[in-house]
Amino acid sequence: MIVIQHQNSRVSVNVYGEFTLADFKEFEEMVNDEVRFAGPVDLLMDLREMADCTVDVAWEDIVFARAHPNDFKRIAVVTQSQWVTWSAWLSQIFVSAEMGVFDDDAEAGVWLDAREEAEMGFSTLVSCAQLAARLDDPGWRIVDCRHRLTDTAHGERAYAEGHLPGAVFMHLDRDLSAPMNGKNGRHPLPDPEAMAARLGAIGVNHRTQVVVYDDDGGMTAVRLWWLLRWLGHDRVAVLDGGIAAWTGEGFPLTAEPPTLEIAEFEIDPRDWVLGADQVLGNLEKNDFCLIDARAPDRFRGENETMDPVGGHIPGARNRFFRDNLDASGKFLPAAELRRQFLDVLAGVEPERIVMYCGSGVSACHNLLAMELADLPGARLYAGSWSEWCADPSHPVAR
Repeated sequence: MIVIQHQNSRVSVNVYGEFTLADFKEFEEMVNDEVRFAGPVDLLMDLREMADCTVDVAWEDIVFARAHPNDFKRIAVVTQSQWVTWSAWLSQIFVSAEMGVFDDDAEAGVWLDAREEAEMGFSTLVSCAQLAARLDDPGWRIVDCRHRLTDTAHGERAYAEGHLPGAVFMHLDRDLSAPMNGKNGRHPLPDPEAMAARLGAIGVNHRTQVVVYDDDGGMTAVRLWWLLRWLGHDRVAVLDGGIAAWTGEGFPLTAEPPTLEIAEFEIDPRDWVLGADQVLGNLEKNDFCLIDARAPDRFRGENETMDPVGGHIPGARNRFFRDNLDASGKFLPAAELRRQFLDVLAGVEPERIVMYCGSGVSACHNLLAMELADLPGARLYAGSWSEWCADPSHPVAR
């Protein structure tokens, strides 16, 4: 008996007991009548419960005129050792498909997911297992973004002590920000051409899958995630849980620096950034809604230690970026993020949302969370509170 399920881009086949000629014909019908209609898919074939292989007896009765070289991209066979020969049978029929043999369906699923997402490109999050499977892929670049606002040398020290294999370090102040002039905030956006040169120097081009991480719930890694997307590069994702999740799941660190090849990074900046004048003009127009990513006490103007003035931009709402995370430091499920952000938006369309924070860094955390929640379209006031409060003519709410 077989149970066949076809969902989105995957066909799952579970074989129980015998796999008979009638089963094979049912499988053929699925392939010809449904899979071909849906286009190329992945096949997950679980043979662990197969007790007999009676289809072999009638194998000569099967006409192989209907091969399916275009129907399956990848085939994951879950099997006990005595059934490994089935992979040879499958490869004869689906000659163009990539084959993998696994001990359990979870491992097979990870392999299929990694292949699928590698083709599409990761644009929000990757798991430790997904990243570990691609450590040797020259088309991937890992970037360590660890940083402390109160100890700006922390990231470099931590990187030297141990980092993910193949990771390169980028500093929030030097690499991911432009110089301060006292009026443009604590972390001004870098010049796009200068940022392109930095990215090319670490081997990133338009085909590179970039993965960024830190040790603080993604607070600084999201800066590079957003910068790359702002410059037109969507193949960038945050390592969910950061370095704590990586080591907690038993994956290794190294002190060895990576070997880098210079690449050419082409930019196509998007219109995702607002300036202080636009924010000031909106106080009367109310064309968009501001959301402040800082902690609630700083939003209220209490316990301000980073900037000379406490408070927030009038009319802004508050969504503390750390509320996007669970107790382990990973992002909440997409459905929960969506529920929470819809409460904050209170009917305002995502395209009318503008995020800000203290200096334009942790605001990107909320932008990523909205992407996960399938609420895209929000923009960034990059100068944020540190730029806003540097001008004494700007109004302040507490």
